[in-house]
Amino acid sequence: MTLLLSLALSLACSTPAPAPKPAPVPTAAPVQGHDEDGHHDGEAGEAHHEHGPHGGIVQSVGDLHVEALMMPSGVMFFLSDAEQKALTVDGYGGSAVVTGPGGVVTAQLMAMGDHLHAPATLVQGEPATAVLTLTHAGSTASASFETPAVGLQSHDHRSLHGGQVSMWGNMHLEYAPKDGEYRVWVTDEHRNPVTDPVTGSVRDGATTVALTAGPDGSLVGRGEGAGTRAVSIDVTVGGKSFTLSFSAVGGGGMPSMPGM
Repeated sequence: MTLLLSLALSLACSTPAPAPKPAPVPTAAPVQGHDEDGHHDGEAGEAHHEHGPHGGIVQSVGDLHVEALMMPSGVMFFLSDAEQKALTVDGYGGSAVVTGPGGVVTAQLMAMGDHLHAPATLVQGEPATAVLTLTHAGSTASASFETPAVGLQSHDHRSLHGGQVSMWGNMHLEYAPKDGEYRVWVTDEHRNPVTDPVTGSVRDGATTVALTAGPDGSLVGRGEGAGTRAVSIDVTVGGKSFTLSFSAVGGGGMPSMPGM
């Protein structure tokens, strides 16, 4: 009896074993961050922050630099190498998924002189995006471009004479027919009159009208019904020739292949 009582007292007075420490809560893995300019770390097709030589958005696409200039008539893609030396677009193709106020369109790229053109209907000053898929020699690369406002960001692309404005390279053409005359102004990237010799002609259906220098710095040609139909305007500046197509008065200009 005495032995049992002593054992009971011993068990009651013994110090309980310490409770096991809780396992540490694992730290969550860091989320892929953004740099101070809003790009994902290691993001493919990282955007450059300067505008390109044509006023568009520049991205690295594979080993190339691609400048996307979003205009009311679609997206113009200019290609350059790693040193940002301009490349010809021969042999390049692909498509672009363009999203604007009117919805989404998938456009096949068309080579137009010094750039690839993705035709689409966009609205001047409105936001737009373009997802480019570029193909060349069996390889494919892609990148996404976004602008808060369609139109030239670093160039003045406004109509200065009440007409339609489009561009080829750094040249701007404004087509403003009036009173039976085809009238065209050719200006540089800053909308200053070009200093090189300029000649041109207008193809209106089956009729070709030569343009001559007007007193206000324009190129002028007479033609019945000028401005009532879509036209193609052939221009040569300093020995370089190009063609731009314009709709009838009230529409937007759209670049076209030379000789079309």
